[in-house]
Order: sequence, then structure tokens, then C-alpha cells
Amino acid sequence: MKRNNYILIFILAVLLYSCNQKAEENVATLTGTVYSVDNGVVSPLNNVLVTVKSYYAQARSDADGRYSLSFEPDTDEEEVTIQASKVGYNVAEVSLLAAKKKTREVPDITMIKIAGGDTVISPIDTLSSSGDAAHIEVDGKHDAHIFIRGSGLQESAIINFLVTDAKGDPLDQDHAVNVQFSILNGPDGGEYLFPESMETSKGKVYTILNSGLIAGVVQIQALINVNGQTIRALPIRMAIYGGLPDEEHFSLALERVNIAGQVHHGIIDNVTAFVGDKYSNPVAPGTAVYFSTDYCIVEGMAVTDEMGRATVRFMSASPLPPNPPVNPFARIKGYTYTDTLAEKKIEAQSDLLLTGPTAPIQVTPSSFNYSDVNEAQKFDYTVSDIWGYPLIGGSSITVSATDGTLYGDIGIQLRDTQYSGPGTTQFSFSWAPGDSLEATQVYISVTVTSPEDGNGYRSVQISGTKN
Repeated sequence: MKRNNYILIFILAVLLYSCNQKAEENVATLTGTVYSVDNGVVSPLNNVLVTVKSYYAQARSDADGRYSLSFEPDTDEEEVTIQASKVGYNVAEVSLLAAKKKTREVPDITMIKIAGGDTVISPIDTLSSSGDAAHIEVDGKHDAHIFIRGSGLQESAIINFLVTDAKGDPLDQDHAVNVQFSILNGPDGGEYLFPESMETSKGKVYTILNSGLIAGVVQIQALINVNGQTIRALPIRMAIYGGLPDEEHFSLALERVNIAGQVHHGIIDNVTAFVGDKYSNPVAPGTAVYFSTDYCIVEGMAVTDEMGRATVRFMSASPLPPNPPVNPFARIKGYTYTDTLAEKKIEAQSDLLLTGPTAPIQVTPSSFNYSDVNEAQKFDYTVSDIWGYPLIGGSSITVSATDGTLYGDIGIQLRDTQYSGPGTTQFSFSWAPGDSLEATQVYISVTVTSPEDGNGYRSVQISGTKN
């Protein structure tokens, strides 16, 4: 009987050895060093949490900044990303090829100290005994926004939390709890939190929001479960801003494309620059856009809002285009920079039509005859400024007759346009006497009514005589 027991123990030992040996054969080992940069001084950095992002294998650096971690890759050799994080420092990442059965040295990771980072999570020298967790709250200030991944700007932010008991005392280690972090709402551009959970140390924990490729607002939740009760912190809102301006996503638009600038000084027209990054997201609020014009006056600068819009006012004034029959346009330009050093400038432009006074209205034919036969007669007429350009939007045209019936372009509200032609400067109507028109004379009037800052009033009358 004893012999059988020995045999069984031997077999189990062999199987266990074989399994361990097989597991070890599939393991990739990574070693490396983490350094810090503080005021230009580079030194090894201890207690850094180093993670293989795809596998969540973790280790902490020692006093020499060294770390070693092992994991089992899905393939014999694959590229993995190593992330290093520590409170008070910007998150850093490097990538390399990890291979099963091999130990490879990770390129040195250098972490930059955040200004004021020493106080992000400050140790408490003395901590009295606490009760169970009762409250969780944001601890101190955090960045209000970060920027999308690949922008070259800050892409991560640390959020600190403090867990206290019912008396408001930070938790001691005997009452330490695990805090879970999650994103409740976000733009779904690949943003994530790291770590997603952490055990309190003297009541303190933190997580790091890392941006994705889409701008938007992120809501972050922290919660703990204590004695069957869920305790949450008020959801935190943080903004992910777009990247730097991109030439293909930079344009100008005018509120009105046609103003009576050759008639009135002081007409205001809004000019808006639309600024996006290479991912089609609005750039960060506060991005400066500069403006200029070859004629009249325009405000020199505006900053973008949350949708990447920057608006200035253009005002009609001297100097005006000197040869309006050929070129009645003011060219407005906007420019901004695609880098933080203000070295790479991008431009956009838009032309504003400055029209003149309303020209005399031309009606063809200018007179007509009619009889007892109900036969319609057609008339063509032209309404424009004195150089043939359309009147400003909001101008109205009314055609009326003392007798008979009118139809066609007899009640027109002009739209805002720069183009001359049918429907903008060229119109037509028809007049019919009816079967029993006894009047020997008929008068047809065409009247143009202009807004206060428009091209001006005009009217013309044509007459018809009964045969």
C-alpha cells in the first residue's frame, strides 16, 4: 500500500514539473530601467508601476529604477507596449518586440516630473486609526482637460481620490478598500483609465485618464463596495480637446457674402474661421486665429470656442476697392499655426462683395398696347447695382398694375448672393387684360425696396394703351 502511495506522489510530481516547465517555455521576460527628469537632472526612479498594456503584467521599479516582469505572449514574437506611471509624473510608454523563451531589455523609460507633482499624493506622517470606508471624494486639483492621442500635447491626467470613514478620517491600512474606476460616458475614441482599480494607501488612490483619437467630454466614476453597500464619488467631467490646427480642416465663412459697402460705411459683417485637427475634431478652445483684409477694416484676432470657431467683425470703411466695375470684392484672410512654436502657418480666405447703389430698373418692353382680346404679354426686367451685381439679401421687388392680371416674378425677396443672372438680377412677369378690360390706359410699376443698410430704393413705371 505504501508503495502505491509513493508511485502516485512521484507521478504527480512529474506532471507538476512538466506543466511548470511547459509554462516557463512560453514565458517572455522583460527587464529595464526607469529614469526621471526633474529640472534637467536625470536619475533612476523607484516605485514606478510598469505594465505590459495588452496583458496587464505588472511590476514596480526598485531603488535603482530597475524592474523585471514576465508574461506569456499570444504568439512566438509580438510587439507590446510598456507603460510606466507614477503620481506626479507624466505617463510614459515604449514599444518593443517580446518573444517567448527570451529575456529582452526594454529601452530606457524617461518620465518627466509634473510641476507641483510632489504634492499630487502627499504621504501622511501620522494617521490615526479609522473606521470603515464611508466617503470617497476627489483629492486636490486635477487638469481640466487633455488633448487627443498623437497631438504632441498632454495626453494624460492624474485624478486623485481620498477615501474616509464616517468621521472624515482617511482610512488606515486595516480598513483599506479596493477602489474601482470606470468611464461612464465619453467620445469612444479609445480613451481609457489606468489603473482601473487600486487599493487605498493611507486613504489615497489615483487613476490616470489617457486620451483616444476623438475629442469630447469624459465622465469618470470611482466607487467602492463596503459591507454590501456601494459608495460612489460624484462623476468627474474632463474634456479631451482636439490637436493642433490642420490645413485641410481650416476655412473661413461670411455671415453675409454681399453688403452695400460702396454705399454705406460702418456695415458690420461677421467672419468666422472654422478650425479642426487632422482627425476632424475641433481644435482646443482658445486657439488663436488672426485676420486681415485688403479693403475696409477687420478685427485682428479671435480665439476658438468648443467647436473650433473663431469669429471677428468686418466693417465697411475706407479704403474701398478702387475699380468696382472690375473687382468690387474685399479679400479677407485668416491664418493660424500648426505647431506650438508658431513656425508653420496655414491660411484660408474668403471674398466679400461690396455692392453699390441700386441701378435704374430696366423693363423690356418699356411700353405696350392691348385690345379686347385676353392675350398675355411678357416683360423682362433687370434689378442690380450700378455695376450689374445683385442687390443685398433682404431687398424686395414688387410689381403692380392699375388694371388687368399679373403673374410671374411680381413679389420677390432677394437672397444673399454674389452671382448675377436669372433669379438674382434678371426677372420676368406677364400681364393679361382679361376679357372685359374697359380702361384705355394701364400702368405697371416695378418697385425695389431696400433694407436700411442696403443699396437704396428704386421704382419705374411703364404704360400700356388700349387699341
